[in-house]
Amino acid sequence: MAIIPKVGRKSLKTRIVIAMLYIVLSLGAVTMVYPFLLMVGNSLTSDADMQEFTPIPRYIYSTEALFPKYAVDRYAGDIDLINQLYGTQFGKIDSIIPPKITSTPAQLKAQAEDWQRFVARLPINYKQACFEGFGTAPSLLKTRYREFCRKRFGGDITKQNRLYLEENESFETVTVPFERFKMREWEPDDSPKMREWIQFKKRLPDYFLRAMMVDPSFQAYLKDAVYDARINDLNEAWGTHYRDFRQIHLAPTLPSHPGQAKDWESFVRQNLAFRYMKIDPLAATAYRDFLRQRYGGNLTVLNKMHGSRYGSFDEIALPSKIPTKGAPLVDYSQFIAKAVPIRLVTAVNTENLYRAHLLKRFGTVEAVNRAFGTRYASFAEVSPPVYNADWYHVQTNAAAIRKDFLTRNYSTVVSYILLHGRAVLNTVVFVVAVILIHLIVNPMCAYALSRYNLPYAYKVLLFLLATMAFPAEVAMIPSFLLLKQFHLLNTYWALILPGMANGYAIFLLKGFFDSLPKEL
Repeated sequence: MAIIPKVGRKSLKTRIVIAMLYIVLSLGAVTMVYPFLLMVGNSLTSDADMQEFTPIPRYIYSTEALFPKYAVDRYAGDIDLINQLYGTQFGKIDSIIPPKITSTPAQLKAQAEDWQRFVARLPINYKQACFEGFGTAPSLLKTRYREFCRKRFGGDITKQNRLYLEENESFETVTVPFERFKMREWEPDDSPKMREWIQFKKRLPDYFLRAMMVDPSFQAYLKDAVYDARINDLNEAWGTHYRDFRQIHLAPTLPSHPGQAKDWESFVRQNLAFRYMKIDPLAATAYRDFLRQRYGGNLTVLNKMHGSRYGSFDEIALPSKIPTKGAPLVDYSQFIAKAVPIRLVTAVNTENLYRAHLLKRFGTVEAVNRAFGTRYASFAEVSPPVYNADWYHVQTNAAAIRKDFLTRNYSTVVSYILLHGRAVLNTVVFVVAVILIHLIVNPMCAYALSRYNLPYAYKVLLFLLATMAFPAEVAMIPSFLLLKQFHLLNTYWALILPGMANGYAIFLLKGFFDSLPKEL
């Protein structure tokens, strides 16, 4: 029988009461569902946006919100690196926004695609792999590299360990080689892992690689080591009118202005990585004279230190490859720092190569401005358009990037649990075995104590209940020693047997059986 009869429901007051009840119940349902939606929404985020706490992450419907998430993922959450590449001053990853584009969509496309083609042609040691992982987010690079290693060694981690001289327990612990781009003398070594890593890098999609920049290092050198962050002092010494150190670029050759030349030479001799230097062959004479003086004209000592077989100092030429260790590296470093004629050195860093590329392609800076919608006064002002290129990539690949972010967390968990290791199998076996044994042992013991009038029944029950007086920690060591003595360690029985019988469960079940008629 209804609490409110049909006649009563026709009253306006009654309908209002019913409506209020539905509203209150609906609000109650929302308060139950909303936290669950928050949990689901947060499971689709990463360290870049997990603090937003929204049921639907913004990157799903907003390309502007997708861009900072992509940038953080691409550059491993390194806000300093992002600022260097983008020419920005973001204080934290939450403040990253897309660039303010003043060019037309066609000009943006032309600029971004031209930059991508230029980067694709750079030497592999000018490029670093991106997507190394940030915080707890899965790493796209590591995932690809581990899959590469898994296929390369047929799923046998011992073969990889033997070749790479490592001790990985599984492919899930394999890490990418560490490339020391910040060390000026660094060059990829000739180890098996590094050789195969280089081949792996060459097969990566273009958007997985970023060009290494030198201008940020030059700017930091001037700002911190020379002018103590005083841009006016630099302008006075250089005869320029820069407003910010970020406007300064490393010239390809020695500048004509004395102040600029002094700082350029100091940076090149002390800081510029050797791989970004091009030494004119005319410097070979200076190199021979430097070695002759350094070794006191003793060719025998030089051959011993360099592992060479020169017949005279006149046979010595500039190294075709940068030395990587020992006396050859030390001598080459000292030659660059003290003796190389500075006018014979050219900085062939990414930025200068890009400016040369634009000069060759367009001829004039006005043509560059017309093609890309930029406002450069000269080629010396040109900066690599990393910011615009990343924004263009996000715009043109938004669906694929969103799909990756939406599925990455869950695919990583599912892949790790189901496809790698025995976690799921062990859990299923353990759970099923524990349930079956508990349903068999405890009820049978309780039923026997309840149905049979044993004279010692209560003594047995007291003995079982007495086990509850001892904390589980007390039994840990005795249980371990027993399992070890019976050779059951690292088996399912080691997990099942110690908890097979439970005194409290037997006590409860005995009381239950006592309440049932014996006829049942």
